[in-house]
Amino acid sequence: MADAGKLIFAMAGPSAAIERLRPYIIDVMGRSIIDMGEDVRKSSLLKISGNIFVIGFQELTAEAQVFAEKTGLGTRQMEQFISDMYGPVIESYSKRMTTGAYAPPLGTPPGFAVSLAAKDAGYAIKIAEKHGTRVPTIETALARMEAARKFAGESLDSSSIYGSARLEAGLPFWNENSRQSN
Repeated sequence: MADAGKLIFAMAGPSAAIERLRPYIIDVMGRSIIDMGEDVRKSSLLKISGNIFVIGFQELTAEAQVFAEKTGLGTRQMEQFISDMYGPVIESYSKRMTTGAYAPPLGTPPGFAVSLAAKDAGYAIKIAEKHGTRVPTIETALARMEAARKFAGESLDSSSIYGSARLEAGLPFWNENSRQSN
């Protein structure tokens, strides 16, 4: 993402310092800078918030794909709907599930390791609780990530939420495209 200049920078600190850095970021490593003000903790909060979206979208996508499998709708048709309706980001999460990339071949690093996603989900849950709120979708996703890790180990992508959702629905953890089915 940095090589393509597509990162989003959440920067905190003196405005003058952020402005001095702008030419080295925009159209070089990043496409935008979100000015978080002087409180540097807010940058970390925004990063965790971004992962709430990533993990939450993966959770919803896993549920929709398992629904499609169990009802006979079909994952191919669901994936086309996801692509047409919600665009390439959510489609990419769906493809990680339907292509079996949620469990990449052993020795192949995952896109977003389940251990890192679980860590960030745990942070989000704790921060929300500290501030008197909840993130129930992330709570469900974390439980499914932990179940996936228990079932298949650490060599999983965060989208392995899908494997756990499949198990809960009476389907095998592995789909026909994952490493264990080949």
